[in-house]
Amino acid sequence: MIGHTFDRKKLHRRAAIFLTLKLLFFTIIIGRLYKLQVIDSKKYKTLADENRIKLIIHMPERGKIYDENGLILASNKIYYSLKMTPEQIDDLNSVIVKLNSYIDLELEEVDLIKNVYRTYRADIPHIIKRNLDWNEVAKISTNLLNLSGIKIDTESIRYYPKSNKYFHIAGYTSRASKKELRQDNFYSYPGIKLGKSGVELTFEKFLRGFPGNEEVEVNSRGKIIRQLSIKNSIKGSDVYLTLNTKLQEHTISRLGTNIAAAVVIDANNGNIISSVSTPSFNPNVFSQSLSEEEWKKISTAQFSPLLDKTVQGLYPPGSIFKIVIAIAALKYGVINSSEKIFCNGKYKLGTDEFHCWKKNGHGNVNLIKAIAESCDNYFYEISLRLGIEKIYKEAKNLGVGRVYKHFLQQVEGIVPNKSWKEKNFGEPWQKGETLNTGIGQGYVLLTPVEIGIMTSILVNGGKIIRPNIIKGIKEGEDDIKIDNTFKTNNHNLYENKHLNIVKKGMFNVVNTRKGTAWKSRVADEKYIIGGKTGTSQVRKISLEEREKGIIKNKDLPWSKRDHALFIGFAPYDKPKFVTVVVVEHGGSGAKVAAPIGRDLLIASREILLGEKTKLIDNSKEES
Repeated sequence: MIGHTFDRKKLHRRAAIFLTLKLLFFTIIIGRLYKLQVIDSKKYKTLADENRIKLIIHMPERGKIYDENGLILASNKIYYSLKMTPEQIDDLNSVIVKLNSYIDLELEEVDLIKNVYRTYRADIPHIIKRNLDWNEVAKISTNLLNLSGIKIDTESIRYYPKSNKYFHIAGYTSRASKKELRQDNFYSYPGIKLGKSGVELTFEKFLRGFPGNEEVEVNSRGKIIRQLSIKNSIKGSDVYLTLNTKLQEHTISRLGTNIAAAVVIDANNGNIISSVSTPSFNPNVFSQSLSEEEWKKISTAQFSPLLDKTVQGLYPPGSIFKIVIAIAALKYGVINSSEKIFCNGKYKLGTDEFHCWKKNGHGNVNLIKAIAESCDNYFYEISLRLGIEKIYKEAKNLGVGRVYKHFLQQVEGIVPNKSWKEKNFGEPWQKGETLNTGIGQGYVLLTPVEIGIMTSILVNGGKIIRPNIIKGIKEGEDDIKIDNTFKTNNHNLYENKHLNIVKKGMFNVVNTRKGTAWKSRVADEKYIIGGKTGTSQVRKISLEEREKGIIKNKDLPWSKRDHALFIGFAPYDKPKFVTVVVVEHGGSGAKVAAPIGRDLLIASREILLGEKTKLIDNSKEES
C-alpha cells in the first residue's frame, strides 16, 4: 500500500511538472506569435512588401532644342538595350555562355557584365549592351525564359540632326562625373545623362524634366504580377534659340577650313543670330559610351575643336580696339574731331620707340581719318592723354569682362589697369603699356562675342545690351519666363555727336579709297556697310627685323602669323546687324577677315529680311 501511494505521488508530481512545462511552452509560443503579429507586424509587413513590391523609375524625356524657326537642333532617339538585374541571377557564367550563343559578345562586354554583377546595385537593372540590332533583339526575345535576370528595354539617347553645325551652341550630354553625382543624386539613376556644354549645360534644369515612378507587385522570380501605383514622368522643357540655321550654314561655308570664329548679332537687342567656331565636332559621338583613351584623343585634338572660340577664345583685338579709345577720348574731351596729330611712322616715349604699321606714316590725321586708315601714332597719343584707368572704365562700360546670366560658358576678356598688373605680376604699370593697350595689343584679350556687344553699343546709339541666345522656353503649352535682363546704371553713356563721329570713321574704313576695308564695300545705297579692320600681332618684331624689312605673313610659320579681324555693321543709317570675324593666324584683317564679314552682313539681310544687296566687282577696280 505504501509503495502504491509513493508511485502515485511520484506520478502526480511528474504530471504537474509536465503540465507546467507545457503551459510555459505555449505561453512562449503565444507571446512570440503576439510579438510577430501585433508588436512587429509593421516591421515584417515592410520586409514582405520589399520582397513583393518593386519601384520602377521612369526617366523623363529630355526637352528638345530648336532654332528660331522651329528646326530641331537636339532631340531624342530610341534604341534597344540589354539590361541585367544582378539579384535575379544564380549562375552568372551560365548566363554569359547563353548570351554569347545568341549574340556575339566582345571581351570588353563580358568584363562589363562581370563588373556590373560584382559592384552595381543588385536590385535594379543595369545596361550591359547598347544599340541592339533587330536580329539581336529577335534572338534574345525568343530565349528570355532561359535568361534569368536579363531583359530587353528601350533607351533614349541624345541626337543632333545638324551634327557639327551647332556643336558649340547646342553642346552635348554625357554621364555625370563623381563630383556631379555628389552635387545632385538625380544623375545616379541608370542611363541618365546631363548637359556638359553649350545650351545643354546652361539650361540643364529646364531640359532634363522630372522622373516618374511605378510600384509593381512581383513574384519570387521578379516577374511583374500587377501594377500598384504610377506617377508619370514630366518631360523636359523645349528651348528655342535666336539662331537662324540658314545663316549658320552660310557662316560655316564662308569660314571654310580656317581656324576661326564668327558671330552675327542683332545690334539693337543682343540676339545672337549666327555663331560659328571652327573646327567643330560631331556631338553625337558623346551619346555613346566613350573610353578614357577616346576622350583624351578628342580633348587634346589639334586646333581645340571642343573650344567655343566665340565665347572662350581670347584674342588681342588689335586695331578694332581703337574705336574704344576714340569714344573714350571724345567723352573725356582729350581730343575733338578736328584736331590733327602728325604721324611720321614712329612715336617716341622717353628712350622707347613705338611704330605705326605704315612705315613712313600717315602725315596729319584727325580722328575720323585715324579710324579709317588705322593710324597707330594717333592712338598712341590719345591713349597717353587718356591714361589706362579711363580706358579700362570705358571698356567695362562697353561690355568687356562681364559674365552674363543664361549665356553659355563664356570667359571674361581682359582689359588691364594698374591694379590688374599689380595683382597678376606684382609690378607697377608703365606708360608704354598704355600705348600698347591703345592699339589693342599688350595685355588686352577679348572674345568675339564681347567685341560684338562692344561694337553694337557704339553703333546702336549707345543703348546697353547683353548677348542672348534664347528666344523662348516652353513647358508643354506654357511659356516659361526667365530673367534675361541686364541691370545697369550706365544709361546714355555717350553723346550722340560723339557716337556719330566714331560711326563716320567706321563708314570711311569701308567706303573711302584709303580706308583699310575699301575692297569690302557694297554698291547698295540702302545697305551701306561700316566697319573696322584689325591685324593683331602674336610675335615680337625686333629692331633688326624692322630695319631689314618686316617678314610677310605668308613667309612665316602658320603659328607666327598675325590674327585677322573685322567688325562690321549694316545698314549704316540704322544698324540692324553687327558681325565679328576672327581668323586665327589669317594675316591681314583687310584682306582675309573683312570680305568674310561683308558677306555675312549681305547674307543676314537676304536670309532674314528677304532683300538682296547690289555688289561691286573689285576685280575691275584699281587697287
